[in-house]
Amino acid sequence: MRWWCGITIVPLVALIAGSAKADPSIQDLQRQIDELRKIVKEQQKEIERLRAQLKQQAAPPTPQVTVTAPSGERFNFYGFLRLDSIFDSGLTNNAQTPFWVLSPSNANKRRTGNQQLTVHPRLTRIGINFIAPPNLVKGWDVTGKFEMDWQNAQGVTPESRPLPRIRHAYLQLQRGSYSLLLGQTWDLISPLFPSPNDDTLMWNAGNLGDRRAQIRLSYEPKDKPLRWALALGLTGSVDGKDLDNNGVRDGEDSGLPNVQGRLAWKFRNGEIGLWAHHAWERVTNPVAGQTRFTSYSIGLDWQWQLSPKWNLRGELWTGRNLSDFRGGIEQGVNAATGSEIRSKGGWLELGWQYSPKQRLAFGYTVDDPKDDDVPAGGRTRNFAWYLHHRWRLSGNVEVGVNYLFWTTKWKGQATGTDHRINTFVQHNF
Repeated sequence: MRWWCGITIVPLVALIAGSAKADPSIQDLQRQIDELRKIVKEQQKEIERLRAQLKQQAAPPTPQVTVTAPSGERFNFYGFLRLDSIFDSGLTNNAQTPFWVLSPSNANKRRTGNQQLTVHPRLTRIGINFIAPPNLVKGWDVTGKFEMDWQNAQGVTPESRPLPRIRHAYLQLQRGSYSLLLGQTWDLISPLFPSPNDDTLMWNAGNLGDRRAQIRLSYEPKDKPLRWALALGLTGSVDGKDLDNNGVRDGEDSGLPNVQGRLAWKFRNGEIGLWAHHAWERVTNPVAGQTRFTSYSIGLDWQWQLSPKWNLRGELWTGRNLSDFRGGIEQGVNAATGSEIRSKGGWLELGWQYSPKQRLAFGYTVDDPKDDDVPAGGRTRNFAWYLHHRWRLSGNVEVGVNYLFWTTKWKGQATGTDHRINTFVQHNF
């Protein structure tokens, strides 16, 4: 078809162009042909742009192993093997699971040299996707997930014998655009993650949310931009807060779950979401005269594909008593005054996919509690600038380097700073 068009159209265009000088009546036709040429060129550029975008977004092929049980259930296995090597110029609260930088006033830092070096395979991950036989629940598709790694309980066991950690464990029922999730997975609030620090995802330094047991109802249509979700979750599953030390977590002692909600709008090149949560806590023995506490947040998330190679992502939030949701630099309630610690923060990241196999990202993240709410010796600001690079070598092997300039300010103590360099090698399966 293309050669036929080339043989037929080119002489025709030449004939029309030559005749136009002799016959003004066909000059309008010549202009129309010029316009068609322009449109074809613009369409060709758009096609090339879309091809490049699809090429950039294409995920590397990952082989899947599927096992079918005698009862008909199918299981897909996935995961990766990973080794991390981390250097810190200053002391953090933990080399493998960092949340903040210790103050030079801390007794643990009063020595020559404060560098840290650690190497670990704890982020190695294995997961199973579960697919039930059709019509197990009439009218609903039943699926599930179980996922684990070994990033847990540092210092409890030797480094050569890390303990496993459940990341996800849930069942999901789906019917059309509606789904019901039962089990442990990510919080509904703060759904995005900064690119560096896979150990703790910049929690308590600007990024909210964790994983917890919950019941979630979602509406996510494929052909409409508006989607929403509501969840009821376990309060205290992250910080285990027990202010009165009576052996009962304060969130469970309230007799109520936390409530989370998110409303999102999906557009051509991205998505924007508005979310919030509210939680209740209660103590048996009064703390600074108080027996009831609340936790809440309200926030905004966005992700925008600026071009085939550039994207912008981030979150903003404000709230109080956020230690169970990785906010307030892990400070929820001031036990001396009974006040809930207010905080605000967020993060912003600009990403550049400068080749099909390599991505660079630059960002900033901050958690900023209200100074008056923080007790003496507490943390008043925790922030970091970061540079992230990830490179897919070949097949399913990836390497990465993260650099963070991390700063933590303390109330009544000197500010702690850290240059953190994290390199890793990862093989996906």
